[in-house]
Amino acid sequence: MRINIRLFSKHILNRALIFIALFVFFSELSNAQLVDLETRCLWIIRETLIEPTTIDTAFYYAYENGYDCVFVQVRGRGDAFYQSENVPMHPDIAIDFDPLDYALRLGHGLGLEVHAWVNSYILWSSDFKPDSSNHIYHTKTEWTEANIHGKMDWRIDLSQPQSPQWEGIYLSPTHPEVNPYLRTVFNEIIDNYAVDGLHLDYIRFQDDFYGYNPKGREVFNEKYNIDPQDIARGIISPRFGWEQTFVDSMDFAWDQFRRDAVTQLVKMLREDIENKGYDVELSAAVKPNINVAKTRWFQDWELWLETGLIDFAVPMNYFKDINYFNTCIDLMKNNLSLEDKDKIIMGIATYNQDAQSSADKVLLTRLNGFRGVSIFSYDSHKYNLDWFQPVNDALGYPFEY
Repeated sequence: MRINIRLFSKHILNRALIFIALFVFFSELSNAQLVDLETRCLWIIRETLIEPTTIDTAFYYAYENGYDCVFVQVRGRGDAFYQSENVPMHPDIAIDFDPLDYALRLGHGLGLEVHAWVNSYILWSSDFKPDSSNHIYHTKTEWTEANIHGKMDWRIDLSQPQSPQWEGIYLSPTHPEVNPYLRTVFNEIIDNYAVDGLHLDYIRFQDDFYGYNPKGREVFNEKYNIDPQDIARGIISPRFGWEQTFVDSMDFAWDQFRRDAVTQLVKMLREDIENKGYDVELSAAVKPNINVAKTRWFQDWELWLETGLIDFAVPMNYFKDINYFNTCIDLMKNNLSLEDKDKIIMGIATYNQDAQSSADKVLLTRLNGFRGVSIFSYDSHKYNLDWFQPVNDALGYPFEY
C-alpha cells in the first residue's frame, strides 16, 4: 500500500496541534482564575410563551438552576405576545391570555429579571404569507427591504425555495417611516409593562447587499446627489471619470448611511427610556465579530457601548468551532475598553453542539474575564432538561441549597 507522505504528515501535525492546544487550555484552566459570573441569562423562545403551563416550566427551571435573567421573546415575526393596539396578537394565543403580563408576574415573584426580547427589522420568514390582514407584511409593502438589484422583499415568492443564507422578509432601516413605527411598537411595551429590560434582536441589515429600498435610496440621493445603486453597479468609478477619492468617499458614505439608520433606532429608544425616567435596561443581541458586525451587517455595537446607547451587549457567539469562538473573544478584548468589556454578556449556543462543548465555552468565557453569559436557548432542549447539566455546572451556582 502506498502512503501519501504529505497528507500523512499533515494529519500527524493537525493531531499534534490539537493535543498541544488541549494541554495549554487545561493547564491555563487549572492555573488561572475563573471569574465568578455576575449575570446568568437564558433566552426563551416565543413558542414557550403561548400557554401558562409552558411558561411555568421554563421559569421554574431558570430559578432552580441559578439564572437571574430571562429574555422572553414577545415579538417574533411582526406579531405580539402581549396585548397591543399596534400589532396583531400571535394567532395561537388565547384571546384572554397575556403572555408578557403572566411572565412578568411569575418572574418577579421568583426574583428573576424579565427582559422583553423583540425582533426588530425581521418581519416574516415562513413559506406562506401571514394570515392576519393587519400584519404589516400586507399593509406596508413599501417599507420592506430591497436587495442590490432593487427587488423588494415583499415580492419574494415565499412558496419557492430560498437561498440557505436567506433569513426572511425585512423592514428597511433606511425607509424614513420604519424606525418611527418600531419606536411606537417598542414604546407600547415599556409604557404598559413593568419589564426590566428591552432586548433588541435583528437590529441590523440582513446582509451587505441589502439596503436599496426605493425611499431610502431617495433620501441618500437627496443628500449626496448620488444613487446608491450606481455605487453598487460600479458606475461611480474612475472608469467613468470620477476621482478615486470621491469614489472612496461615496463607498464610505453609503455604508455609514446604513449604519446610521440602524443606530438611529437605538438612539430613539435610549432617549425615550431616559426622558420617561424608566428603570429599563436597553440591550442588543449582536453579531459576535465586532468588525464584521459593523461592515457586513451595519451593526455598530461597539459605538453603542462606547456612547452609552445600550446598557449591555449580548454577542451571539454561537460558533461550534472553538477557534471561531476564541477569535470573537479576542476581538472583543482587543477592541473594547475594560469598562465596555464588563458590559458584555456572552451568548453561547446549545442547539448546534453537545453539552460539554457548550460548557467548555462557558468556562473559556469566564477564563477570559467576562462576567456574564446567556444561553441560547432553553427551547433547544426543553424536552430533555438534564441535557443542560454540564452547562449549568460550568456557569456556577450563585447560591447553595
